[in-house]
Amino acid sequence: MSVIVRIDPTRCRGHAICALFFPEGVELDRWGFGRVIDPTPADARSVKRALRAVAACPNNAVVVVEQQKEPVGGLFGDVTPGGPRNAGELPL
Repeated sequence: MSVIVRIDPTRCRGHAICALFFPEGVELDRWGFGRVIDPTPADARSVKRALRAVAACPNNAVVVVEQQKEPVGGLFGDVTPGGPRNAGELPL
């Protein structure tokens, strides 16, 4: 499972619990607020620590989202003749 760790700075109140549970991915700035230094945990143990940081944060500032893979068709999807069209694509 590939995940990305994020911290919402508007929710963070500087409790520093995220840095305690996930020290390899989060550091504290000079005011004590969490800042992500490595958004992608390297192994299963780091993912587990990141999830513990999410559960322990009293303000729900730490978020873990599953990393999405790049679509096969690139940015605009499958645009081959006769293939499916994107919602925003104009007919020719």
